[in-house]
Amino acid sequence: MNSPLAEVLAFFGEWKPTLADMLAAMERRFTDATVWENVGLSRTVGFAEAKAFMDAFAAMKPIEWGEVIVHHASEVGNIVLTERTDNFYDQDGTLIVSIPLMGVFEMDGPKIIAWRDYFDTAKGF
Repeated sequence: MNSPLAEVLAFFGEWKPTLADMLAAMERRFTDATVWENVGLSRTVGFAEAKAFMDAFAAMKPIEWGEVIVHHASEVGNIVLTERTDNFYDQDGTLIVSIPLMGVFEMDGPKIIAWRDYFDTAKGF
């Protein structure tokens, strides 16, 4: 079995090459009870709510794909902390939003039990 950190990094790698791939990765790794919270902005439970959030985000910004740049990561037990930048691009490869953030993942093997991202909501998207 991979470590929780290896699973989170693999999840980030699964976000390419399209938004559909990112959503497929979320569907594979979320459970019906997975809580995904963008602190101060949104909270979803399960894949269906997460997909609805991403669909709304993509309607605001014409994202085609995303990438994660991990600056620092650490794990203790089943908890993974990530300092990273999430970049989202349009179909032409133009960067349309870049979000520096701190994330916390609670893992159960390859499954994400909880995912919280903390970022400056005052900067907007």
